Amino acid sequence: MADQRGPGFVTGLAIGALAGAALAMVLAPQTGEDTRDLLVAKAREAGERARDTADDASDLLARGRRVVAEARARIDDAVAEGKDAAEHQRSTLENET
Repeated sequence: MADQRGPGFVTGLAIGALAGAALAMVLAPQTGEDTRDLLVAKAREAGERARDTADDASDLLARGRRVVAEARARIDDAVAEGKDAAEHQRSTLENET
C-alpha cells in the first residue's frame, strides 16, 4: 500500500509546484528587472536620507560647539569680573584698616 501512495504523492507535489510557479509568473506584479530597478532606487533614496541626516547631525554638532564656546566665554568673563571685584574689595578693606 505504501508503494501505491508514493508515486501519487510525488506526482501531486510536482503538479502543485508547477501550478504554483505558473500562477506566480502570471500574477507577479512586475518583472525581475523592474524589481531590481525599484531596489536600486530605494537604496539611492536611503543613501540620500542617510547623507542628509549626517549633514544635519554635523550642523547640529557645529551649532552646539558654538553655543558651548559662547557660554564658556561668558563664564570666563564672569569669573574674571568676579576676581576683579574681589580684588577691588580686598584692596578697599586693606586701605580702610
